[in-house]
Amino acid sequence: MAVSIVPVRSAQDLERFLDVPHAVHATHPLWVPPLRSQDKDLLSPGRHPFWEHARRELFLAVRDGKDVGRIAALVDAKYNSYADETCGAFGFFECLNDREAAHALLAAGRDWLAGQGMTFMRGPLNPSTNYTCGLLVDGFELPPVIMMPWNPPYYAELLETWHLRKEQDLFAYLIERTDLNLPDWLQQEVARLKNEARFTCRTSSRKTLAEDIRIMLDIYRRSWAQNWGFSPLSSGEAENHVRELKTILDPDFFVLFFHKGEPAAGMVALPDMNPLLRRLNGRLGLTAPWHWWRSRNEIRGGYRIMLFGILEEYRLMGLPLLLLDYMLETASRRPDFQWVEGSWVLEDNAAINDLIEDFSGRITKRYRIYRRETGA
Repeated sequence: MAVSIVPVRSAQDLERFLDVPHAVHATHPLWVPPLRSQDKDLLSPGRHPFWEHARRELFLAVRDGKDVGRIAALVDAKYNSYADETCGAFGFFECLNDREAAHALLAAGRDWLAGQGMTFMRGPLNPSTNYTCGLLVDGFELPPVIMMPWNPPYYAELLETWHLRKEQDLFAYLIERTDLNLPDWLQQEVARLKNEARFTCRTSSRKTLAEDIRIMLDIYRRSWAQNWGFSPLSSGEAENHVRELKTILDPDFFVLFFHKGEPAAGMVALPDMNPLLRRLNGRLGLTAPWHWWRSRNEIRGGYRIMLFGILEEYRLMGLPLLLLDYMLETASRRPDFQWVEGSWVLEDNAAINDLIEDFSGRITKRYRIYRRETGA
């Protein structure tokens, strides 16, 4: 039977939209079900602060009475004003290996975005670069880490046969415990920087955590301002991130560096909660503590460097080396630690890519952001 595209109009339709990833991926061992309540909030205008400056339309693809795919079309007015673009985004894309359905979804998103005055579409953004984004195009055999996507290989074919083209790749770097022996020249340079003592640093604590997250988000905003695809957080989004990060942050893996008492740089690494999320299967409940206990050793074994920012005036003063050295030195003192993933990093950010490779990081996954003009 032919595919029909249905806009999401009711609460029941939204529940169907949330069900689609389970229908597509439920049998794949590497897929990590997102928390359903969290995704529902994220997709609901009036419940999540992202929609204070954005609008969206959700679509379902239906074949033979069954939902076989979904997509969101999004306009982020704050981003467009900041970047001086007329960018429409697509995101939350999930689909069975059904080219007709995928193309119909993408066309519906394009047409809606064109009707909103957008001249091109970019994605996947779920819903912006401050959240989960990108399509996995390399590294399918590896499990995803917290707040990073996983999709099967055929997704790229579905998008590219609709003539979406690569706009930017995002790298994920892996540094393993067995690779923590740094070359002599790097150890000497780090030792020299420490002896100069031009910077002070401190880790966060439960008492200062909320304020430290706000400082880190300000460093992130200022240090990433000129990067491709950067979207400044609204105050509401920043507060929402504070609430979410407070529940999972390990203060030892949250460090701030200061120069003459002023914030200069910071880094946040999150414990990889995905082993727990797999067990929860998308729903919190009374058994959540038991699932945490069962997965605790896996969680303690891996971390994701999620936020990394250095203010421009300090970048040539050795701070990048001090940040990564702190992270790996702290991790090496943890008996359960096995690896840390730095993700994501823009492919054209040569300075950071070279830095991570100096610290024995290697690219293990690649994510892609696509683009197509809405008039094409």
